Amino acid sequence: MSLAQRAAEFRTAAVGGWLRDTRPGRTVARVVHGLVEIQLVDRALALAAQMFTSVLPVIIAASVFSGWHTGAETISDQFGFSTGTLAAPDADTSDPSFAAFGVVGLLMVVLSGTSFARALGRVYGAVWQVPSMGPRDAWRWLAALLAVALSVGLVGQTRDLSHVHYVGFPLAVIGELVVWTLVWTFAAFLLTKGALTGRLLWVTGALTAIGLTAVHAAGRVALPRITANAQQHFGSLGLAFTSVSWLFVMSIVIVGSAAIVRAFADDETFIDRFLRGPDGGADVSDRL
Repeated sequence: MSLAQRAAEFRTAAVGGWLRDTRPGRTVARVVHGLVEIQLVDRALALAAQMFTSVLPVIIAASVFSGWHTGAETISDQFGFSTGTLAAPDADTSDPSFAAFGVVGLLMVVLSGTSFARALGRVYGAVWQVPSMGPRDAWRWLAALLAVALSVGLVGQTRDLSHVHYVGFPLAVIGELVVWTLVWTFAAFLLTKGALTGRLLWVTGALTAIGLTAVHAAGRVALPRITANAQQHFGSLGLAFTSVSWLFVMSIVIVGSAAIVRAFADDETFIDRFLRGPDGGADVSDRL
């Protein structure tokens, strides 16, 4: 079924009142319905847990073994605490056994970390109704995981642009938007196996980028105080709880952005015609 046909069906559905009688009302109803249907909170909770147990270890491991500490600096900038304060003081990184374990551990972290990409793939699969991926597509999970992990460091690098005189702040914001847009467009492309049109991919990436940039900006203001209070009362447990809670907010943005774009792709306005593209927008499930 094409997206245009799906939109026509929705117009005839009895949604009641002004939601049925006006185009903006039907759009709002479609967005709300999409968010409820995708089980926004449940999927965001699952994705946040996977980010905490999969993506963060990859970032930490990469920082330790590559010497590129931008990921740690980004965590410090966002949450207001230094990851160095959590390091074990007696760890001897020059010990050959430590190095051997580190290489094996890094490999295991990366392989197990694909659980995040699998969870994200299930989100996109449910939103866009594309078939789930199997073992043959494992490289897609790995590529998506590494892209998201790398983007955290790159976003941290964009903070350096804020030191440019006069135009530093706008440059930093634009840089962050560009990084997030590229990464989340690429992730959606990988995890839907190229089933979406270019416009759907780019709009999904851009909307996700806008949401994450706003969350990141709010976090730099609110999180340091929240984190300090949590650490004072509960120690490392407080830091973990605060981190997972904020990752949940970010996951809401990621899941919600995909669901909102899908709702507008089923719309009956110029937006759906733009998203479907010049070919009339065959449903993504028909293009695999």
